[in-house]
Amino acid sequence: MMKFFVLLVLLTTFLTYRAYADAGIGIVIGDPTGVSGRVGLDNSHSLEGALAFSSSHYEGLHIHGTYLWDRARTFSTSEGPLEMYYGLGVRIITIQDGKYDGDIAIGPRAPLGLLYNFNNPNLEVFGEVSAALDLAPKTDVDLDVGIGVRVRF
Repeated sequence: MMKFFVLLVLLTTFLTYRAYADAGIGIVIGDPTGVSGRVGLDNSHSLEGALAFSSSHYEGLHIHGTYLWDRARTFSTSEGPLEMYYGLGVRIITIQDGKYDGDIAIGPRAPLGLLYNFNNPNLEVFGEVSAALDLAPKTDVDLDVGIGVRVRF
């Protein structure tokens, strides 16, 4: 029930927020794998989050939210711009396996990624690497890698 409530809150937030730029919702595959959303705040900043399942360092429900600096660097391609972004946020994993079963891993995360926007259909494709510093249940460093696609609206 709690997982459903968290998903409902995240989806409602992403779908009802009046964004300056654009918003998108879709999937991310890798570690974590699940639902991903992004809401533009202006032309240079956005909020990004995911409700997913982590299967590497800790196995369990993965939730993260990140403030992004968009268009940190833009690379020209023959099809259009490839945009680099970076950010700072928080990651929470409800651990469901191993020594820390039932505990919660929490700590800051710092992603670095690339994003490409398609105009027809209205999609964005992204790939990112994110370093996370777990502060609980023990201090540890983790690396998340994912690729995904979101429908922009």
